[in-house]
Amino acid sequence: MTTNSRKTSSGHATRPHNSNSLSSAKKACFGLVTTVLGLVAIELALTLVGVGRSNAEADPMMGFSKQVPLLERHVDEDGKVWMRTAENKLIWFNDQRFPLTKPANTQRIFCLGGSTTFGRPYDDNTSFAGWLREWLPRVDADTNHEVFNAGGVSYASYRVAAVMEELAEYEPDLFIVYTGQNEFLERRTYADFFDQSQAQLWLTGWLNKTRTYRVIDSLVPKKRPPKSDSNSIGLAAEVDERLNHTVGPSDYVRDEEWSDNVRKHFRFNVRRMISIAQSANAKILFVVPASNEKDCGPFKPDPEEDLFERGRQAFEAGDYEVARSAFRSAIDRDICPLRAPSDFARFIRELPESDDVRVLDFESALRDVCQNEYGHDILGKEYFLDHVHPTVEAHRQLSRWLIAEMQDAGWLADGSIAVEQLPPEAIAEVDQSVFDRIDRRAQGIAMRNLAKVMHWAGKFEVAAPRARDAIRILDGDAESQFILADCLRWMGRFDESVEEFERGVKAFPDYYRGLQRYGQLLLELEDYEAARDLLVVATVGIPESDPRHWLSRFQLAIAHLGASDFESAHEELLRCNEHAPDDLDVVFALAEASAGIGDSEAAIKLYERILDRFPDDVPTHLNLAHVFLSQDQIQQASLHFETALLLAPDNSRARAGMMVIDQLNQSAK
Repeated sequence: MTTNSRKTSSGHATRPHNSNSLSSAKKACFGLVTTVLGLVAIELALTLVGVGRSNAEADPMMGFSKQVPLLERHVDEDGKVWMRTAENKLIWFNDQRFPLTKPANTQRIFCLGGSTTFGRPYDDNTSFAGWLREWLPRVDADTNHEVFNAGGVSYASYRVAAVMEELAEYEPDLFIVYTGQNEFLERRTYADFFDQSQAQLWLTGWLNKTRTYRVIDSLVPKKRPPKSDSNSIGLAAEVDERLNHTVGPSDYVRDEEWSDNVRKHFRFNVRRMISIAQSANAKILFVVPASNEKDCGPFKPDPEEDLFERGRQAFEAGDYEVARSAFRSAIDRDICPLRAPSDFARFIRELPESDDVRVLDFESALRDVCQNEYGHDILGKEYFLDHVHPTVEAHRQLSRWLIAEMQDAGWLADGSIAVEQLPPEAIAEVDQSVFDRIDRRAQGIAMRNLAKVMHWAGKFEVAAPRARDAIRILDGDAESQFILADCLRWMGRFDESVEEFERGVKAFPDYYRGLQRYGQLLLELEDYEAARDLLVVATVGIPESDPRHWLSRFQLAIAHLGASDFESAHEELLRCNEHAPDDLDVVFALAEASAGIGDSEAAIKLYERILDRFPDDVPTHLNLAHVFLSQDQIQQASLHFETALLLAPDNSRARAGMMVIDQLNQSAK
């Protein structure tokens, strides 16, 4: 067999010489260099004329989305130029500012993250950023420290990274990042994003930041995606939480593939933040997020799992190791994950540290404190106001740990001193300065809002203490009072609930929504007369434009039915049916009222209407059978009793009805 290869004197085969191949390679290399130089020339030209600058995010996965700038220029009355939080961002961010020109001997610190960084449920004053602003001048008096709180409510890592990219233009010295709790809040699609190689991701991200790309992108007509294309969901310019579109966490279902992509995207953005900091010649300090484990169950647990209850039982038995594992698993398996899962914390914890990258393990440090104070290390209401937001004291402690980490990294002046070494009077001054800034009314409203959110999410055991806080701070508050009472109702503590409702009715007799909630509880307790008294007032007080008006009117009708006042019930239900003719709960109740006033023909038609939609509805078959029975239509009654018995063999009403039919048949013989 012959080949085109030849041997050298050492016997090794060599490639045949091909002058055409070498010539082609040289041409290709020359072409590549020419292309690169051409792109560089275009980029420089666009830079000189100021064309192509964009606020597009550098994350290639989210590159299609908009990012509204966080900052806007502001000139004060003395002519000094500041960068401050844009007015249209104040819904999500604290009102903050820093001078456009950084003063000499200044360390500029940007604190980024979600609502914990923001300081929720309060604000910047009691956040770890607010505490840092007070500590730093005392521990490092030779340096001017600017601490800017850039925490955005509900901001996940991809939005945090976009904010960081904007702040990187303003001479940052240090970024402090607390992220990981909000990754599952927004809908977003990933398509084939994670099928790309790292080189492709880098190239896509780099091209996305060039002026050339942005000019071309602005010139190419955008094809509008079909409205019905569920895979074309773009990220809104601001946070659009899935929970805003649902009643509680019902929208969430188990989706392992999507969750895995969220996790990959989180890791991607953490690494991206490191790159942004390095590009800005700044340092970055990540905080391992911590969560309330033992005093807040899953927002949507798997119905086949009882991890949280298992943890609670183990905790009460003093088996803390089992409890810790169960509580963490409950968070990790939450179908509606509003807390950072364990692997997020682990990823941040294991980031490679360097001179410019450090990690503060807030979760572990807080566990150590908990162990010392309570004899276990399972985090709960002692350190958190809800599922994730730390107490003011926990923020204070976090700020002290941050300073210790900065000192350990050598990021503060050599002459800086530890917080623990400050004189007691200096520590007291810091505490007093922070607490003096607290607006007590604003704090009470924050507690009320937190109670409302937790009540809406079904976390009544978390909402109740926050409602009590609001009542105490505001020296009485109607909304908080009735939220507390309703939480106790949902928790099954009915006597306490009645007591709190009564307290609310006496203090706030014209808070009609509260009266409606109390009436609902009295209906459940079958105290129909008392329920009627409250619901009559609530129905009059709540305007018809409010959906609660119609709920209150329907509940009033049910109270009339319970009290056997069929005429009043019928009158109310006719109005409800006119307002919502397709509401089958109203139709069912109207059928009952019609039967009660002796209009059997109307009742039969209404019940049959329900069976047209739900032919297997046992209560409707039974009620219809009784109406037929009252009309001596034995055959029709027997048919519906038999159907009910087939559908529910153990139903006592169905069995009793068949016994009556048998007796009537025997009598007829």
